[in-house]
Amino acid sequence: MKKLFIGALVLATALFIHIPNAAAQEANSEYKQALQEFMSASGSLESMNQLLPQLINMVKTTGPSLPDSYWKSVEDKMRGKFKNKIIEGYVPIYQKYLTLDELKQITAFYQTPIGKKLAKSSPAIMIEGAQLGQKLGMEMFKEIEEEAKNYKP
Repeated sequence: MKKLFIGALVLATALFIHIPNAAAQEANSEYKQALQEFMSASGSLESMNQLLPQLINMVKTTGPSLPDSYWKSVEDKMRGKFKNKIIEGYVPIYQKYLTLDELKQITAFYQTPIGKKLAKSSPAIMIEGAQLGQKLGMEMFKEIEEEAKNYKP
């Protein structure tokens, strides 16, 4: 009788340990799907997809001379892998700051006309913003350098 009780206790404990893990995996899977939808709607995935050809071009210049068909097949093969790794990598980051419901609400915004316009405009805005930041950084560097030259204790 004691062995039966202990066996039942072990089984119940195993079930309770497994249930939260299964629920966590399901929640993580749902979050991952929601994040993929957000990244597609916001244009983030498309922007990241542009990194892969750049990476391949860098490898091309340092690697052996191979036909373009080879590089095309490598890009096709890596595209899905790259997308999955990006999304998997971002899941824990986004989960720190946004709930699943918040992520879904943001995605809904990106599916509106104004959200689509923002998604389409974002890459150009980021490029122009980076150029502005670089220009201002150089100006500030010169000002700070001048201040340092004129420093008198």
